Amino acid sequence: MSATTDRGSQSAYGRRRPLETRARITAYRGLRVAGSRYQRAFPDYLEFAPEVRDEAEFADLSARVNCYLRGIDIPLYLPGPHFSLKPELVPHFDRSLVADPGWIGDRPAGESQLVVHRVTPQTLRRLVCSPTPAWTVSETLSRRSEERYFDLRNAVSWPTYAPVEVALDRLRERVGPAHDAFVLATGPSASVANLDDSADVRITCNSAVRDRDLIRRFRPNIICFTDPVFHFGPSRYAAEFRRDAVRAAEDVDALIVCGHRFAGALLDLEPALHRRLVVIPQQDGGPWRWPTDRNPTVRQGGNVMTTLMLPIAFLLADRVKIAGADGRQPQEKYFWRHNPQLQYSDEMMKTVFDSHPSFFRYIDYRDYYDEYCRSLEDLIQVAEQAGKLVSAATPSWIPALRRRGAPEPASVNR
Repeated sequence: MSATTDRGSQSAYGRRRPLETRARITAYRGLRVAGSRYQRAFPDYLEFAPEVRDEAEFADLSARVNCYLRGIDIPLYLPGPHFSLKPELVPHFDRSLVADPGWIGDRPAGESQLVVHRVTPQTLRRLVCSPTPAWTVSETLSRRSEERYFDLRNAVSWPTYAPVEVALDRLRERVGPAHDAFVLATGPSASVANLDDSADVRITCNSAVRDRDLIRRFRPNIICFTDPVFHFGPSRYAAEFRRDAVRAAEDVDALIVCGHRFAGALLDLEPALHRRLVVIPQQDGGPWRWPTDRNPTVRQGGNVMTTLMLPIAFLLADRVKIAGADGRQPQEKYFWRHNPQLQYSDEMMKTVFDSHPSFFRYIDYRDYYDEYCRSLEDLIQVAEQAGKLVSAATPSWIPALRRRGAPEPASVNR
């Protein structure tokens, strides 16, 4: 195991850092505010700062820019040395992304926006003093700071996907008159779910796309995913996942659903998804809800179940069964356990850890899970108050599902 992999795995499974996490979140939010400026029009170019230090940092930055900003058609100014690009220096990234995204070494004419890929005292001063918008995308700053690449892309390019009104019509047309929905997650109990269930709406997510037998047997109408690092990042894992998602959707003629933050980058990476992609706008905060013609948005929930799967199920059906959502036992050291049949290899998982160590280092898994359980209960209660019927079809540790018929999953997990 390489030293890089050791660091990535330690970030994912090592000791949690609650005080440092809170401090970094505060710094991240402060830099977002400091870099906010009124934007009259798209910039003439993007300036990346600081200069890269060596070949490895140049390869790292190039791969991230190729992943997140491909196709925006804006000059990318990177002062200082440019090196030859060697994929072996960043083996955790997809090799096809370790290429020149179009760097230029001479400052173009016109107005720029600043992109801070590594925080230093000099870049902090420039960010605070910048008269135009400035973006801090440094992976090492905090858990969420790299996601600013998606916000940057959306701020400097036009959407290339269908508007949400068309998206909702696509969903309704695909399933027709619907009464029942079956929502299949990727926990260990997915192995005992009744995949032959004849529900009108069949929704699955995430790494289920790698199991062709499951996909062909379950025949989902809809496949959802929304994780910024596992699904939309530059790692080898994410690249393989995207290829599997395209193949799975084509195998069963399914629609792909994701949030608006990630759709532009996804379509440039996988243009074959253009006619299948359904993009639902996500908003932070507000009441739990599902898309309607009056308000076609969802609340950002931090996970695919509450952000997309259940809101889409509630949009299309009145009776919803949930399977494969096992939850988490207190002694676990990660988010939760996944079904080994549906999960990618440990080697592929390590490529995500090595690509985004801060995403894992600065999170408390128990706090995340507790918030997920509260959110799931709140969303289901809103649905039930609107006349929806929700039940659990497989064992689960999640209180909201235990209250709705899920037995304890000990018999499955032994």
